[in-house]
Order: sequence, then structure tokens, then C-alpha cells
Amino acid sequence: MLCQTCSAYNDDEREFCFRCQNKLLVLSGLNSYEDDDADEYEEDADVSLDEHLLERVSALEEIVKRSAEGLRSIGDAIHKHERAIFVNQTGLLSLNELLGKKNVVSREELVDLWEAKMGEQMLALEKKERFAERKDRIVSLFRGEKKDRFHHFLHEAEMAIDAFEPDRGMKALEEAFKLDRDNYELSFFLGETFFNDGNLDRAKNYLERTLEVQPDHFDAAVFYGVLLHERQDLKGAERWLRRAIQISQESFLPYFSLGAIYAVKGKLLRAQKFLEKAIELEPIPQAFYLLGTIFYEKGQLERAIKSFQGAIKLDPDYEEAIYHLGLCYLDRNWNRKAIQCFQEALELNPNKMEYQQAARIYEDHITRSHVPLEGPAAKEFGEAEGFASQGNYSEALDHYRRALQADPNNVKVLIPYALLCSHLDMNAEAIAVAKRILKENPPEVVAAAAYTTLVEALRAEGNFKEGNRLLEEMLRQYTSNYAKSIAYYEKAYNLAEMGESLDEALESAQLALRYSPKELKQFPLAALGWVYFKRRDFDNAVDFLTKSADIGPTATNLMHLGMALLESGQKERAKLVFRKAKHFKTKGAGLEEKILEQVRSTTKLIDRLHAKRRRTSKGV
Repeated sequence: MLCQTCSAYNDDEREFCFRCQNKLLVLSGLNSYEDDDADEYEEDADVSLDEHLLERVSALEEIVKRSAEGLRSIGDAIHKHERAIFVNQTGLLSLNELLGKKNVVSREELVDLWEAKMGEQMLALEKKERFAERKDRIVSLFRGEKKDRFHHFLHEAEMAIDAFEPDRGMKALEEAFKLDRDNYELSFFLGETFFNDGNLDRAKNYLERTLEVQPDHFDAAVFYGVLLHERQDLKGAERWLRRAIQISQESFLPYFSLGAIYAVKGKLLRAQKFLEKAIELEPIPQAFYLLGTIFYEKGQLERAIKSFQGAIKLDPDYEEAIYHLGLCYLDRNWNRKAIQCFQEALELNPNKMEYQQAARIYEDHITRSHVPLEGPAAKEFGEAEGFASQGNYSEALDHYRRALQADPNNVKVLIPYALLCSHLDMNAEAIAVAKRILKENPPEVVAAAAYTTLVEALRAEGNFKEGNRLLEEMLRQYTSNYAKSIAYYEKAYNLAEMGESLDEALESAQLALRYSPKELKQFPLAALGWVYFKRRDFDNAVDFLTKSADIGPTATNLMHLGMALLESGQKERAKLVFRKAKHFKTKGAGLEEKILEQVRSTTKLIDRLHAKRRRTSKGV
């Protein structure tokens, strides 16, 4: 039997296709006519063509009439929903204004919490849609003895997922799986969900079971290959991704993932081959970016430029592609275009104190000023710190959250968690956590860390004015040199990025330098250099940025220094600095982590591609 969706050959007794898991349809018809049938057919053929056409036209008129009525009903329903949404929104705005007047909650806090909850609900909605799509297949594959109990767990899971309680739903599905360990659709759903949630250990077990039962399960082979890639088992990842290509040669993801693996191994020609095939199947910005880095490493600047431009065309905010395009322009001596790219990259990734440096600065103070962690919280926190130091930020976030569940108000966990959220551009969550810390009236050093995280997350959101208001509040509440240095440094950067009040920005940077302790010296020096750059005083900009980079080079101050050097006419030195900045941009988490992050993000496209394939097969 041939699958009507992907044309794969299946056994006659199968209900679902082994490759694409779509329901198989059996089509049948008359192969030959008997004599009597032929006579009847000839008699029917004598029916007037006009009557036949009239009947068809009448049927079409009825269909059009019903469609028009349906459209009117839909239009009325949409209008009612719009009115209801308007009424609800007005009520929420009124409630927000009333709570603000009574100083119960600020508008910013409400919006931040609202956005965070919306993110959670969207993830829960995705799980709900995926489960609804897979439920019938899971039920059809059941081969156990306790069918009623199995259905009970599925129903319980469905109710929990519909109620946006995905954790309870997943527990019910795990109980259902214990009753039928050969149900590969259920094991894959569990593995896929845990994978997307960042829980790789649990995902690994379920994906392995799926492939034991159904070795030709395409999606499971892809997910398992990507998971092994993340665990640095490149040989195993390569084997399973090649297996996925054998099962289906029409999906871009295994080609893209193999291209990423070969890029990590330094097998550039092989990586190029797989990435070009991936782009042919599904042009995505990550594939163009990786292909561009390969061409750049091989010295093929023209092809690298085209690849980076392809990535930016698909994703105009792709900071890494913009930065590397700037490097290509620099190598071609197109200096003005290069500066434009670097400036745009900086705007997309506003200056932040690097996560690891900031964590080290605050760690000793926070440890001394707060109750030490004990029990489960201490264990989870230790694991989170370990993953963060390795650059495995998704696992680090997961363990920080578990530590906070065990000890919700411990600043020793809240501070690094907020810093990591800010580092990963999870700005709404970083803002919410930082405000939560400040509400507890913490010691000065802890408050400085919270204010820093809060202001830098607001800067990333483009909310400079609110950041400056908070910095003024910080200067009023805390008077030590340490607190003043932090506040004036952040204020100088904000004013410089706004391009307003550059005299005040210069004064703030000078004050930050005056009050700065030794371990923070490079930051006010960098701020001072950047303010001079904005004032177009490039000689002073180069001087202060060089001093900052000599004390503690970061990707940001090196990029600023490179731009200042270019503007001052020191092109060759600028090239060296930008290449050094590129090294710092891939340091720590590393290029491998960047590639892994891109590979993981693309796995979420699988459902979209399957949906697209089904629409195409139906002629939609």
C-alpha cells in the first residue's frame, strides 16, 4: 500500500504510515464492466447533458449559498469577539490605573508579569495542539491489557493540558506509557516535549525507546541525533542523522544538523555540501549563517557575503550574521559598510556586563550577605552553576528554577538567575526577578547587582528613560563608592546610546571612573571611551577604549575600539581588534554552543514542515 502523503510503501495491514505517521487511505474502483453494467451505463449516457449540467449548477448554487451564510455567521462571531476583547481590555486598563493610583502595583510590573505569563501560556498551547494532533495515533497503537486505564490516563492528560497545566499532563502521559511501552507515538511525544523543554536526560530515554520499537521513525531519529550532538557525541549524532536522511530525503533538518556537526569537526567541504542541500530544501537564516562562516574560513569572501546577506534577508535582526558581514566588508576594505554593520550589531545587542564577570564580582558579597543554601536547593544551584560555567545555559536555567522552587527568596539563586536571563535576552523574566529582589530591600551589593540587571534588561528593550529613572533612584538610596560607580557607569551608557545630553554622559562616565573600585575599572573606562566616540572625539575614544581592553577585554569594548580605530584612520590595527573581538564573541559558550543553539531552535520547525507537507498533499 502506498501512502497518499509521502508515497512510502507500507504493509497492507498498517493503519498509519511508518514514515510520516499520517492515516492511510484505501482507494478502490471498478477495473472492468460486466455486460449488464455496460448496458446500464449506455442507458445512463442517454440522459440529457443539459439536465446534468442544470443539476450540477443547482448543487453549486446551494453550496455557494451555504458558504455565504457561513461567512456571515463567522463575521458576526468575530465582531462579537472583538467587542468582548475591547470591553475586557478596557476593564484591565481601568484596574491597572486604579491599582497604580493606590500604589499597589505599577504598570511596568503588571506588563512584565503579563508578558511572562503569556509566554508560559503559549508554550502550553503548543503542547495542547501537538497532543491533539497525536492523540488518535497514540490510541490506535495501544497493544496493552489495561485499555480502560490507559484511556483514563490519556483523558486526564488531555484535561490537564487543556487547563494549561502541562506538568500534570506529562505525569499522566508517563503513567500511560508504563502500560504500553511499545507505543512509539506516545514515547516520541514525551521525548519531543521534554527535548523542547530542555530536559535532555528524560528526552533521551523516551527517544531511545521510540527508536527501539520503530527504527524508521524519522522525527525520533532527527531529535535523537540533535540530542547526541548537544551531548558532544558527534559520532552517534552523525549516525542517526544519516539514518534520518535514508528514511526521508525531503527534510532540511538532518542535512542542516549534519552540516553543523561537520563545521564543528572542521570538515568544511563536507559541511558546505550538507548546508547547501539544507538551504535548497528549506532556506532558513541559521543555515545561511553557518554556510557563510564556512566560506569566510575558506577565504571566499564574495560567497560569504552572499550567504550572510541571505541570512539577514530572512532575519533582519540576526546579530551574528550582521557582525560577520561587517568582518567580510572589513577584509574587502569597505570600511564605511563595515562600520554600519558593527553599529547595527551593537544596537541589536546592547552593552551588558558579561555574565561570568558580573557573577564573579557579586558572588563573594552575596554569599556573605545571605543565608547559605541547604538541601535540594543547594544541589540544584550547584548543578546550575556547573552548567553555566560550561556554557550549557538551557540546562542551567532549568536547575536555577528548580533551586528557586525549593528556596524561592534566596538572593544567592535569584541574582545569577536574573543575570543569566538578561544574558540570554529573556528580558521580561530578568526584569521581573530583579524587581522581586529589590522589593526585599536587600544589602547594597545585592541591590547593585539587581539594579544592574534591571537597567541592562530595560536597555535591551529600548526603555532608556525608565532605566535612567531607576539609576537616579539608586543614587538616592545608596551612597557608597561602589554603588555610585555602577549607577554612573550605566547612566553614561544609556545617555550615550540615546545620543542625548552627551555632556551629561561624559560627566557620568568621569564620575563612574572616579568612584570605581579596582575590579570594575575597565567598565567606566569603556563607557568614557564610548561617550568620546559618540562626541566624535576619536583620539580620546581610542585612548580610553584601549585602556579598558588592556585591563579586561570583552567583545563589546573591543568592537567599540575597532570602530574608533577605523574612524581615526587606523585600518590595519582595527582589523586586528575586530578579529580579536570575534574570538571573544565565540569564547566561553563557544562556537559549538552557538551552533547547538541554532540546531535546537530549528527542531521546532518539524511540526510546521509536516503541516505544510499535509496541506500540499491535499492541494490547499
